[in-house]
Amino acid sequence: MLQLAKNAGQYVELAKVLFRHGRGELATILGLDAAEQPADESSTPESLARDIEKLGPAYIKLAQIASTREDMISADYIEALSRLQDDVEPVAAEDIRNIIREELGVGPDKLFAQFDDSPLACASLGQVHRATLRDGREVVVKVQRPDVAEDAKTQLAALRDLAKIADSKSEIGRKFRFCTLVDAVDYAMSLELDYRTEAANLLHLKENLREFDSMRVPEPIESLVTRRVLVMEKLTGSALKDVSGVVLNEIDTESMAHDIIEAYLQQILVDGLFHADPHPGNLLLTADHKLGLIDGGMVVSVSPKFRRRMGAVLIAISEREGEEAARLVTEIGRLEDGASVDELITSISRIIARQDDSPTQTLSPGKTIVQLLNVAGEKGLVLPFELVLYSKALLQMENTVFRLCPDIDLRQIVRSYSTRLLAERTGEQLSLGQIARSALDSVELASELPRRLNRITELVSENALRVTVDAVDEQELLAGIHKIANRITAGLVTTALIISASLLMRVDAGPMLFGFPALATIFFLIAALIGFYLVWLALVKDA
Repeated sequence: MLQLAKNAGQYVELAKVLFRHGRGELATILGLDAAEQPADESSTPESLARDIEKLGPAYIKLAQIASTREDMISADYIEALSRLQDDVEPVAAEDIRNIIREELGVGPDKLFAQFDDSPLACASLGQVHRATLRDGREVVVKVQRPDVAEDAKTQLAALRDLAKIADSKSEIGRKFRFCTLVDAVDYAMSLELDYRTEAANLLHLKENLREFDSMRVPEPIESLVTRRVLVMEKLTGSALKDVSGVVLNEIDTESMAHDIIEAYLQQILVDGLFHADPHPGNLLLTADHKLGLIDGGMVVSVSPKFRRRMGAVLIAISEREGEEAARLVTEIGRLEDGASVDELITSISRIIARQDDSPTQTLSPGKTIVQLLNVAGEKGLVLPFELVLYSKALLQMENTVFRLCPDIDLRQIVRSYSTRLLAERTGEQLSLGQIARSALDSVELASELPRRLNRITELVSENALRVTVDAVDEQELLAGIHKIANRITAGLVTTALIISASLLMRVDAGPMLFGFPALATIFFLIAALIGFYLVWLALVKDA
């Protein structure tokens, strides 16, 4: 009740926005109909963006993520909401100066030779200002908005409660999985609310992308980085969204587009650390015609297992292998009770098959993954929030690439480069440490196996072993278990003979056979016979 009271004001404001912009049915589903009011006939995409901005940072971040989803929002609303990416109301200059003073101990007038109070850009969580260090270096100063962390925490709690209601009580919730979207917002904001994390991300990205000559990542000034203030190298240039077609015609945009695609595939498939916010406002075309990646706030880290599977999904999509893509997607997610795997695989396969009717240039792995997210939600497969950010990054990357080179064959590049990257890295990942861990796992298995086999045979002898199977003959099953147990035992005996023979080889006394200690030689021969017999059983008799 306390949390409900705490969030009551937010709920009322959200309900007003929903009713005002013709989404009263969703407000009713969420139980917010107490604030019912007529829809505003003069409602526009721009007025919705302004209203979301007033709701606060968590709602703005949710709108930013949603603004890449053409399946959720129409094109005119996408354009209006995309403004929220770097064009919200600025914070007063005095508040910015106070935060710098609190975080770094002194005000900007003492820290910098020059500090510009007019912001370069204003985002939902912070804003950026020009400055010049005392040594003459030009920098940008990113400052977090006042009280934004506490506001975001409160708003996220309210959004999470509402998302649970929407997902459980509405078709639109089951389709779009609002809980997953809120998880993505929560993760993104946890990264962006600590500028020390962003500074570390910039350093990692700079190192990981060093082989791409057309890419630039600004370097943070590590002595001037705190939780709420980040000072970094200033890249000189124009935001890609503002660059005219005349300027783009003067540079090799095709090579630049190739570099962007390959850089993102490397981040996603190899590095496991990818920039999830490559919208044109976060990309600069520098004076020397390089592409600057200027915001390291939303950089997502994924596990090796996730990136291997997503690499396989990308290849399956580019090869139009619908069933394989469906199988991989089901392995990534969690099936709800009552969900039909067959229906899910059929639906996903149809999405992939529809690519055959599309021109090569319009194929979009990002849009395909968004469609997979929708089908998964409808069919009862809950996918991790990382996939939402993954699709967001791909969609924004694709928009940037097509702006640079409209005729690029995206599918061919994704297919060839993904396959090559994964092939090159497979051997590299077989490190000595991994081999050692596998050896230790094998030792543990060998040491535990006799005890486990004893337990199984005890259960069998006591008629206490229960195996739930369909259409399997019990006698045949037990005979198979005995066969497996016998062969494992024979294998353990063989291993013991080889180890014993190896130890006896060190003993010089006693009779010799073939120039080696007789007993050790006999043990080796017996082990070899048993080994050949087991191989014969496996290859000939069982076949």
